[in-house]
Amino acid sequence: MKLVASGARAPVGTTAESVAAAVRAGISRVRRLQVPELGRQSASFLARDALLDPGEWNGAARMAALGAAALAEVLGKLAPALTQWNAEVPVLVGLPEERPGWKSADAARVVAALAAVGNVRLRVEPRLAGHASALEGLQEAVRRVSRAGGSPLAIVGGVDSYHDVQTLAWLRERNQWLEEGARTGFAPGEAAAFVAVMASPDARRWGLAPHATVRIATTARETRLIHTDDLNLGEGLTAAVGEALAPLGGTQVQVENIHGDINGERYRSEEWGFVALRLGAAFHDASAVHTPVSSCGEVGAATGALNLVLCAQAWRRRYARGPRALLWGSSEAGLRAAALLEEPLSGSRVGARQ
Repeated sequence: MKLVASGARAPVGTTAESVAAAVRAGISRVRRLQVPELGRQSASFLARDALLDPGEWNGAARMAALGAAALAEVLGKLAPALTQWNAEVPVLVGLPEERPGWKSADAARVVAALAAVGNVRLRVEPRLAGHASALEGLQEAVRRVSRAGGSPLAIVGGVDSYHDVQTLAWLRERNQWLEEGARTGFAPGEAAAFVAVMASPDARRWGLAPHATVRIATTARETRLIHTDDLNLGEGLTAAVGEALAPLGGTQVQVENIHGDINGERYRSEEWGFVALRLGAAFHDASAVHTPVSSCGEVGAATGALNLVLCAQAWRRRYARGPRALLWGSSEAGLRAAALLEEPLSGSRVGARQ
């Protein structure tokens, strides 16, 4: 299964290419800012998309704008191939889990904005499952594209923004917001990213150059959750990652690139630590985890999709450490997801329009 086009919008860039280049260069939009709507508090760390209305503190509105921009980029790159398309395109989009400032009813606003993008019929399917939702969507997309009579094309993505007054107040109450004097926490950010998934024969037939090969995408459940008193042993993530590594079983090859959602919270770092203890031999360096957090802030449900974009761009621009990558994500309600990707061995005659 191939990734054949990608799009992204984040505080550090407006396209997949510019976001990936900025993250690689270490450019950061994390700033200490005040949110007057929350009262006279000391400045806290945030990462904002500067092209959106600075006075807009409604998360759903910002997600709609970010998501529409990233999805439009993917459809633009697929435009030559989509002239042959006469059916609905499934769009599996990961969105935040319910929280103050974001309820399931808010998803309708984002879905409507995405469905209105482009000149093709889109069937937008929201997945309100947080950090791991986009990789879970990738698993479903691979299943649909692989089955006989299934859709030859699926688009997978994720959208999130913590820039909502209610959401920020909630993060502050739970000590998740990185502020002066805090020992842990993250800088709330926002982003959107999408990738197009096709089977290899269809990609060749439509003249689309693959950006990455999806070997497998997996999911599992964790019962010892963040913000509880349960002892976190990383069992759910170990199960998901172990299944994702199964295609490499019996070989001597190692995974050179790891993309995860470590964001400054102790729980996530410890969770990956247990995975590394159990499965570390499968990695060239299990401690070298790539994350967009330092550049874009914590991007929640957009993390998995943005990691897909960053991974594919690293191969396209030839700065990846090697030909294999493990991507993983952990949602607060217990969903765990992982995917094993490989650099495509060869392209087709022309690429998607860049």
